[in-house]
Amino acid sequence: MKSFSDERLHSTLGDINLLRATPSAGEILASRIVMAVLFIGCLVTVPFAVDQWPPSQMLYAGAGMASFAEIATGILLLTQARLLRRYSGLALGLGYFLGGLIVLVVILVPQTLDENVWLFRIWHGQFVTAVLAYAVLHVRHDGPPGHRRAVRIGPAVMAAVGIVTLIVAYLIFRPFALPVIIHGLDYATGPNLFINGIQFTVIALAWWMLVTAPRKTVLSVWMAVVACAIAIDIVLFVLGGRLFTVGLYISKLNNLIGATLIFGVFFYHYIRIQGELYRHRITLVRANRQLTRLALKDTLTGLPNRAGLERCLNHVLARAERVQGQGAVCVIDLDDFKKINDQYGHETGDRLLCAFGKRVARVLRKGEEFGRLGGDEFVLVLEDLLGMEELEAVMDRVTNALAEPFSLPDGSGFRVNVSIGAAFFRGQSTVGDLMRGADQALYRVKADKAHRRRNWAVCSRTLLDAEAAAAE
Repeated sequence: MKSFSDERLHSTLGDINLLRATPSAGEILASRIVMAVLFIGCLVTVPFAVDQWPPSQMLYAGAGMASFAEIATGILLLTQARLLRRYSGLALGLGYFLGGLIVLVVILVPQTLDENVWLFRIWHGQFVTAVLAYAVLHVRHDGPPGHRRAVRIGPAVMAAVGIVTLIVAYLIFRPFALPVIIHGLDYATGPNLFINGIQFTVIALAWWMLVTAPRKTVLSVWMAVVACAIAIDIVLFVLGGRLFTVGLYISKLNNLIGATLIFGVFFYHYIRIQGELYRHRITLVRANRQLTRLALKDTLTGLPNRAGLERCLNHVLARAERVQGQGAVCVIDLDDFKKINDQYGHETGDRLLCAFGKRVARVLRKGEEFGRLGGDEFVLVLEDLLGMEELEAVMDRVTNALAEPFSLPDGSGFRVNVSIGAAFFRGQSTVGDLMRGADQALYRVKADKAHRRRNWAVCSRTLLDAEAAAAE
């Protein structure tokens, strides 16, 4: 049970590292189903790719979602790349982070239609390059040797910010004109087709490497889906030929899937891991409570053990000090118990101890705690006693409960006799003082078993007063 829990907890923590977490069979199947749906959607869209649709603000809404998801995904990937020393994560994280910043520029900075198309060509170019770099490093098992220092993400982030700064500076000052890659609403031009052809080749190669890679991780499995979505995005964009066509809108939908999918995977896994950790926490809390109970319980009788009795006594003494109450601690010893062990064996002795504990526990009332100190010694804690008369009543109850003999394996009965030493507590008493006083009273009773009138005695008040004065 413990080893299973430890192994399960270790795998849960390992799932946080998506750069090396092993995907489940269900996750691999889900990724393939998503790719199949994307491919079928592409085939369905191709006959209608050139049909015109009216302009829609959904393109800008999708760009806003993509910008947030890419920047967040880039930060998560860069962080994991630094912690896990994975250059594949650095390359992919930089691609997502830079792509998110470029899309943010498209949303916030005014530009012409031609410049807008160029910005998306830049986005596609750097993103597909980042995916290919990730695929190559992943296939090559880019885990660095143990002595290699952690991946430094600071320079990479500064480079991304620098590139975006140059883009913004160009859009503000426009020092030179960009080559024309769109005529009116028609983007099926030679330069644009050439650029899209290169980008499609790069992303298709990355997709093939990720799909055929023998070593798969959660990130590599879903990056194959991203590569598929981006490849379909490029194909439908080219087939659409003009702005505001079915091909353009569906291609940007695939673009949005590629930009946000890994963020969704991160979010899903973190939510799942959070649930797993919460369940582990509940299991640990329950185990801790169980261990605490076991630490305070006697394994043989199920009664409070020495530690449990000390804990109970500390609480009782604290309450008695607050309300100036009085009580008593009684140490109970079974007379001639050694004869049972010698004649019938320790197993019979253990059974007798259990039966004795259950019989005494049945006659106890509220404010009375019973436990096993060890061996054949038990302790009875009595709270809120008004005086000797109440103590005598409790002793009578305990003695009467033991009047009926206990059954032995040979069918005979054995009547248990006990010796009890008691010590009253009041005011500022301590556990040590009470136990010493009760033990001294017990010794007096046991020393005079042949001539005693009763089987219990109370520590003298003179002794208690002397110990209380010494404590003060």
